[in-house]
Amino acid sequence: MASFSSEVFDAFLKQGLWHPSVDDNVKGERLEADLIRRIVANYRARPEDAEASSNVGLFALALGVAEWGVSSPDMASLPSDPAGKKWASDTGPDSGKHLMSYAAGGIGISHADVGDLEQIIRDVAEDRTLVPAEHAPMLLRLADRQLYKPRNGKHAVIYDEIRAAGLCGGAERFDTDLLGEPFHHFDNVGVDCARHANPKLTATDWRIFRTWMRAAIRTRKMQERLMSLWLEDYWKDSLATVPRGDGYIEEVLINVRVRNSTPSHANRAVKRPATTIVQRVQRELDQYGEFNLKTLKRRCRLMLRPLVLYRHFAGERPLEGITCPPNSP
Repeated sequence: MASFSSEVFDAFLKQGLWHPSVDDNVKGERLEADLIRRIVANYRARPEDAEASSNVGLFALALGVAEWGVSSPDMASLPSDPAGKKWASDTGPDSGKHLMSYAAGGIGISHADVGDLEQIIRDVAEDRTLVPAEHAPMLLRLADRQLYKPRNGKHAVIYDEIRAAGLCGGAERFDTDLLGEPFHHFDNVGVDCARHANPKLTATDWRIFRTWMRAAIRTRKMQERLMSLWLEDYWKDSLATVPRGDGYIEEVLINVRVRNSTPSHANRAVKRPATTIVQRVQRELDQYGEFNLKTLKRRCRLMLRPLVLYRHFAGERPLEGITCPPNSP
């Protein structure tokens, strides 16, 4: 598993507004500028150190992927926000990602929804400190790939199908979990019922899933595991794929956001010719636009936030000439 410092992990939990009793109804998460400064300084001093690199990965996850904001006692000391939002968080019920996400999008800050979800369900079902033995089979059933509709000829555990079973087609609504605790999560995020309907799954499955996923991500252990899985699956691959040289880490910060959506396009991006840092960053954005131009238009300037802050705290001059598509927010 990827290693990051306990200090940074603790700070992420606190600044991400996590608590052992919180629900999936938090918004407005912001990293403190001083934490970012220390992460950048530590990496600059030890760029080959795995822990220092993983800390940068978490910074990229929070700002570039999860769309958190930045706080500082002296906001005027920060560089101009490329998103034009004065470094405010862009998270909400239907935007960004939260440490306690489970009711829409996926699980945790990484929004685990397909690849790692099967293993996460198994891990939680087998943890007797979380799930009593008599409840485990009901949850473990949801880790069976054959329950789900095949994608490209392959079966996989799909979060959206579990959620659709609880929200579509007149499904019974459960306001409490299996232990009687009310759900207080965001509940106004749409779902594509036509695409994700699965007759093998029921509203009870959605209740079972929410019960134990909420219990799991209320633990530090599962929060650490989710962050580690993201670093293993995305950050390490970007570190290995992006060519070394001037602008290496700047490009990694953008490549990992592309990879979070589409690994194949992240791998293609680095094959485009580029000789300057600006060209390296631009090829990532352009490749993301070829994947989904509408998505790039919404995310482009948010994607640049980690890059701008990294160079600011590294004492490097701002980059000029990077372009986002017209009509980007």
